[in-house]
Amino acid sequence: IKKVVYGFQSIDAVLAALGDPAELTLYVTPDTLPEWLADVPETIAKVADDIATESAGKFTYAVVDPTAVDSPISPQELYEHYGLRPYAVSPFSNESYYLQLVLRVGDQAQIVYPQGEASEVDVRIAIESALKRASTGFLKVVGLWTPPAIPTQDMFGEMQQPLSAWQQVGEFLRQEYEVRAMDLSTGRVPADVDVLIVIAPQNMTDLERFAIDQYLMRGGSVVVASGHTMVPDQFTGSLGVQPVQGGLDDVLTSYGVTIEQALVLDLQNEPFPVPEVVDVGGFPVQQITLIDYPFFVDVRPDGMASDSPIISNLPAVTLNWASPVTVDEEKNADREVTPLLQSTTDSWTQSHTNIQPDFALYPELGFPVSGEQQSYTLAVSIQGVFESVFKGQPPPSVAGEEGASQEPLAVIESSPETARLVVIGSAEFLDDKIFELSSSITPDRYLNSLLFLQNAVSWCTEDLDLLSIRSSGTPAHLLLPMTESQQSFWEIANYVVAVLALVAIGVVGNVLRRNEQPMELIDPKTGRKRETVPAEGSTEVEQ
Repeated sequence: IKKVVYGFQSIDAVLAALGDPAELTLYVTPDTLPEWLADVPETIAKVADDIATESAGKFTYAVVDPTAVDSPISPQELYEHYGLRPYAVSPFSNESYYLQLVLRVGDQAQIVYPQGEASEVDVRIAIESALKRASTGFLKVVGLWTPPAIPTQDMFGEMQQPLSAWQQVGEFLRQEYEVRAMDLSTGRVPADVDVLIVIAPQNMTDLERFAIDQYLMRGGSVVVASGHTMVPDQFTGSLGVQPVQGGLDDVLTSYGVTIEQALVLDLQNEPFPVPEVVDVGGFPVQQITLIDYPFFVDVRPDGMASDSPIISNLPAVTLNWASPVTVDEEKNADREVTPLLQSTTDSWTQSHTNIQPDFALYPELGFPVSGEQQSYTLAVSIQGVFESVFKGQPPPSVAGEEGASQEPLAVIESSPETARLVVIGSAEFLDDKIFELSSSITPDRYLNSLLFLQNAVSWCTEDLDLLSIRSSGTPAHLLLPMTESQQSFWEIANYVVAVLALVAIGVVGNVLRRNEQPMELIDPKTGRKRETVPAEGSTEVEQ
């Protein structure tokens, strides 16, 4: 119903209601564009020109090659302003290309992703939906906080882009909500924000923590995804993780929730794709090998809270480099607490951050199975009255411009019963890089992680009407995990069934042949049946 009402607003009315003209820009590198995308820029131009013709000057369209010498914006500026990176032509190619749309309305900018095959219909729907999102009064507002993109250094001291990025989270949520990037440095969350999502909180100031705390105290809803984040090893270039520092640990602990400084490993996991070069007929061929990777915890329905609308029939959720989430029962005695996701009983934890497998020492998994194996809670939802972490303390001061007086911040010491908090012990399960890894194995499995977050937002906004419908169309319906003995059983069973089927076909064919009656011969001259008499050395001969 919401989408139907939202869609009834004509594009002319949307453009007329915009306070500032809309500027649509296509960033494309035509020289490196793959052949199968060669017609997309022309399709986008046709749709954009049609909209511009009827916009009375409220809509403009431009094409920019960011790699050109005379480009008004460089690739680095494109990344800094919009978080846009070039796409790789193929998983192992050094060539890359740009093909991204950015819509600007005043100071607001959003990235437009046409769905499907980027046909005229797909492009028009994407552009019109983006224009409607730029208008106000239709959708719930989701505030999204992600850490700033800080470049890192390699072993030679050269700057390189950070591994982590969370662009797809915002784009996915924009299908149903208005998403705004949050600046919490003022100590306040805007009043019209319905849900605040905080991913990988780190290096936060007291003012930013104060803003989150007071937003919850106002009866708001907060979703926190924290734990560990990816970092490249400066000397080897291999992948590593580090605990989130300077985040919301103290704030969450005051609410009775703790994200442990440990990593969960589980025998039930999503495999890790590893490129491998093999020799085929004297030629090196690169292929993808899947290895069991216990840090990618694969949570199936038996580890989910089936009675929670946040789960809502999800077939699976993978939490990458997840940490255990523990709940203080005493502090949460009067609140409604639901463990959302749990690992299997075949899981354990490690306190260090070495995530590289060593198959020489541990041939089976690459990691030692240490300590007691048990189930760990990885995500919880809590609703009820919370006490502020700043209760009984003076609020942080707001640094303003020299000579400018700042309005003092007041502390709300407790929340109403409507306050809601969702804590997830993994930040990387929403990372764009992780989505790329997952999609190289199963193209759409990672969408379950985004659906899980989208369901959490719907629960926070009490927009539960379409949760079951949304999740019934989950893109990846996975088979139940099987042990090696079960896999061997079904493999042998397939061979046995195939052999028995061939034997049955042979037996039936032989029986049919034995029961066949010989054809009676007719003389073409007389039209009568030919008589046969026994002949020497034979049973019957034609006379």
